[in-house]
Amino acid sequence: MKRTPMMAALAAVERFGNKLPHPFWLFCILFGLVGVFSAGFSAAGIDVERPEVQLLRSLEDGSYVDGLAVTIDADFQPIPIDLGSASHSSRLSGLQLEVWEGMERVHVQPVERKELKDLVVSRGAIPALVDGHSYRVHVVRPPQTVPVRSLLSGEGLEWFVLKMVENFSHFEPLGLVLVMLMGVAIAEGAGLIPTAMRAIALAVPPMLVIPVLFALGACGNIGSDAGIVVIPPLSAAIFKQLGRNPIAGLLVGYVGATAGFTANLLPAGTDVLAMSLTNAATGGNPEVNVLCNWYFMVISVFFLSGIGTFVTFRYILPRLGDPARPEGGEARIEPIAPRERKALIVAVIVILVVTGVWLLTVIPTGAPLRNPDPDPDLFWRSSFFKGLIPILFTIFAAGGIAYGLVAGTIKKADDIIEFMAAMMRRMGAYIVLVLAIAQFIRSFQFARLDELIAVEGAHLLRSLGMESMPIPFFIVFVIIIAVANMFMGSASAKWAIFAPIFVPMFMALGFHPAWTQLLYRLGDSITNCVSPLYPFFPILLGWIAEIDEDKAKVGTVMSYLVPYAFFLLIGWLLMMTIWYLLGLPVGPDSPIAMP
Repeated sequence: MKRTPMMAALAAVERFGNKLPHPFWLFCILFGLVGVFSAGFSAAGIDVERPEVQLLRSLEDGSYVDGLAVTIDADFQPIPIDLGSASHSSRLSGLQLEVWEGMERVHVQPVERKELKDLVVSRGAIPALVDGHSYRVHVVRPPQTVPVRSLLSGEGLEWFVLKMVENFSHFEPLGLVLVMLMGVAIAEGAGLIPTAMRAIALAVPPMLVIPVLFALGACGNIGSDAGIVVIPPLSAAIFKQLGRNPIAGLLVGYVGATAGFTANLLPAGTDVLAMSLTNAATGGNPEVNVLCNWYFMVISVFFLSGIGTFVTFRYILPRLGDPARPEGGEARIEPIAPRERKALIVAVIVILVVTGVWLLTVIPTGAPLRNPDPDPDLFWRSSFFKGLIPILFTIFAAGGIAYGLVAGTIKKADDIIEFMAAMMRRMGAYIVLVLAIAQFIRSFQFARLDELIAVEGAHLLRSLGMESMPIPFFIVFVIIIAVANMFMGSASAKWAIFAPIFVPMFMALGFHPAWTQLLYRLGDSITNCVSPLYPFFPILLGWIAEIDEDKAKVGTVMSYLVPYAFFLLIGWLLMMTIWYLLGLPVGPDSPIAMP
């Protein structure tokens, strides 16, 4: 294999990374560093400045201003205020309704998120309103300055002993991964997945398999993190059937599912979360919809597939190589036997029936898992999508059981239990690793270091200015978000900090909130696949270890992922720049510039 500068750089990443300790000890060391830094910052009196959030903006003299101007006269009528789209953000708390007369605040009252759909400015609701006076009404989350907390203090020690078990047991990816994989285990153990993968490998032209898998990974994020658990092992199974290295399949599925959070053919729960926080930052004026980034996202599916396929053929497959083949040199996929074909047909019918039953719980108006809010944008915030893991579990389990009964791979009920137990035995190392990961992530949040990184990054961006150089600013904005994402994985948590700062700032400079949200989502997606602190990175290590223990080292895996992140960063920045120069809308009713 020709040694290019990129290959030399990847080899250096691999050598350096493999000198790092086992991930368990690495996260223990990081946990210790959090303790040291948090103690130092706390002793130095460093604070985190949580920004103010103005949920109510009005258009006056062609510009958006905070609050709503109200004059009480003989013709005054109650003014309804609907901030319902903002109310769906769980990141909004500590809200209050304020009434100002000039520079004096004459009324303040707490407001619950659920009340944002039914706010009314009237004499009855706000007794402070007096005839002949003019006011400005605000719905606001006040700014707050909180200190960095020391993990080595008495408070930190108490937090650790009281929360260690909860940190582990309530670590969200743990339950998600284990439950999902138990459903997959039934389908895999019964033979449904291997047979289905052989059928796909026989039907799809080999050159299209990789781009299709990247597209499936991106579209898999309609179930949020569910796609990260499902797509990689299925991709590995397809690669194995094609005679290619299954580790490459794992990488393809993992990158597609993690970097694809800015690429999808349909809106997903992530879009609703981003929309609600953006609307909170704009005060609903202007209001973005759940499809506000959809045009860019659809094109990004094909972009991700193209870039990912290029990197896979250029840098991954040559390094991994293919498994040893039988004499003759040709990879041979076993044809589907008649009994397997019959079992596969029955399993597909069962899967379609079970899926149809589940869809009846969300599609009809008034269905039990449908969002009761009639706003069509919030359909994707239904309990159906938020609880997709149990739904997928039943679909995989039902299909696997149906296949096994027809194919004869399930002879007794206990076989199903054994399939699940075998998968859990394979997940033992991951469960142990989560003990250390959960403590590190939660301690980072307890000390407020995640907020400190985000806020200081925001301050750096604000100090750069952008009026005369928007494209460089856009690029720096995306890169800083990408760097922050390495330390603060939650997309909604970061956007809850960044949106109140940058959405109004971009609006003041003439850029639509949908464009600001898109730039944020680009940065938030690019480094998901390459971050060793990402909650699902350890499970990728575990999957690779099942195939080749020697290649499951942190440095080796990172050297496989870095090319994807690098080319996606360069490619998405170029795509963003061209999109901006052409002035194309990023979604329905979502231009780049403010009207």
